[in-house]
Amino acid sequence: MKKETYKIQGMHCASCASIIEKTLTKIEGAHMVEVNYGTETAKISYDETKTSPHNLSGEIEPLGYSLIVEENHSKHSDASDIHDMRVKVFSAIPLAVFSIFIMSWEILSQFGMSPEMPPIWEEFFHHLLPLMATYVLFVVGKPYLLGFYRFLRYGKANMDTLIGIGTSAAYIYSFVATAFEETLRPLINVDATYYMMLRLSSLHSKTCREYSR
Repeated sequence: MKKETYKIQGMHCASCASIIEKTLTKIEGAHMVEVNYGTETAKISYDETKTSPHNLSGEIEPLGYSLIVEENHSKHSDASDIHDMRVKVFSAIPLAVFSIFIMSWEILSQFGMSPEMPPIWEEFFHHLLPLMATYVLFVVGKPYLLGFYRFLRYGKANMDTLIGIGTSAAYIYSFVATAFEETLRPLINVDATYYMMLRLSSLHSKTCREYSR
């Protein structure tokens, strides 16, 4: 029987720790598994004749996690992940600022505190905002969509799953309302879409994830 402590990559919330622990415990040869979200580590006691760290890691990789068996690989992976998150956050910040500007303009104009938005600009923003939201959701928010996908395929849910479901629902509703605007106008308020809030939500979640590492 061998007992080791491994760093875990891809863990973002307490639900992740629970998923990893339950998954590894079911593997033949793994006798004791303790996952700590705070330290991002897993203490594993296993039978070397039945399993190995690489096999254990392979069982949780489809769920978005992995055991870091080599220390050098761990440092490289962490640095690469942080760099990737920062690039995506910085690329989304101008879009978020632009969204706040448009949202503020619309709200203030309703109370007579700013001039009304010219129709030509309103139409331009009407087509631009969905494009910006698409980039944020499918590029910046890709980890959350993967969390949604893993929930559908494996039935394992974490915080990424929750954000993925919420942002996907907002995007699909807004896209349908925009694409079938005239058809749906008698039934719903097609002017009420969530493109701006979707971008702000994804950016906030991504920023929180970066600075929690």
